[in-house]
Amino acid sequence: MAFFNEVKCGRCDRKYSSIRSRCPYCGARKNRDGKDSSSGKNVQNNRLQFIIGVIVFIIIVLAVIILVSASLKNREPEGADPSESPGVVSVDGNESAPPSDEPVDTPPPTFVPTDPPATPAPVVNSITLNRDDFTMFKVGETFQMTATLSPAGTEAEIIWISEDDNVVTVDQDGLVTAVDRGTTIVSATAGGITEECIVRVRADAPKKPEVTDNSGSSGSGASSGISLSATDVTIHSSTKEKFTLKVNGTDSTPVYSSNSTCVSVDANGTVEAVSNGTATITVTVPESSGSTVTLECIVRVIS
Repeated sequence: MAFFNEVKCGRCDRKYSSIRSRCPYCGARKNRDGKDSSSGKNVQNNRLQFIIGVIVFIIIVLAVIILVSASLKNREPEGADPSESPGVVSVDGNESAPPSDEPVDTPPPTFVPTDPPATPAPVVNSITLNRDDFTMFKVGETFQMTATLSPAGTEAEIIWISEDDNVVTVDQDGLVTAVDRGTTIVSATAGGITEECIVRVRADAPKKPEVTDNSGSSGSGASSGISLSATDVTIHSSTKEKFTLKVNGTDSTPVYSSNSTCVSVDANGTVEAVSNGTATITVTVPESSGSTVTLECIVRVIS
């Protein structure tokens, strides 16, 4: 059944919708007093059908709006992973489980033991040796070397090394022992810093000076048993270094003298560096027989 009643044109006898005011075929005006040709109902029935048609149209529009809204609400947000949505089938065909509000038990972290941090090496700025040049005269003779580290209080280990163990050896306390004639270097190393000392060994004793007695006869200090504590010494002028030259094998009072102003020597045999150079210390020792013994010591003065 049509929503709108039809009327019959009085001119061309054709039927058309009652909502038109003219016949669409011949253009004649609709006869307002006439009756529709389909059912014979009055104009009020035509208006009722019109109202019903409008209501049905509105219902259809509302239904379309509700369906569109529901479709937009169910769309996945942009960038979301469909496999993580509740009830969504992933690409491999397996439906992923919906997220749960229950807390997930997280396993405790596994403790992995690590190596302890390395202890930093002690810092050493400089090393100062008690000697940087000395001479030894007998095989088996020893000399104690010491090393002072800066900064004070550092716990760095000192490593002593002799470049030629056939000349001298040195233990880890710095004790140097003469082995055979020659010259070598003894070094002390700590914290990556190295300081060196020249060591000379004169294992075969140098020729002893002659001894001249009052009668003009000559002899040697060795023949009378008199000797000096050193015959070749190196000292430093920068620190005014000094040492004592002793006479062994006699109770007589020796007389000391020097042939150079680079050292000074007093009556007790104390020799002190004055300036750079080489000097010979002469020691004259009187004997009970009336003769004298003359001994010499070479002193080298460096900065």
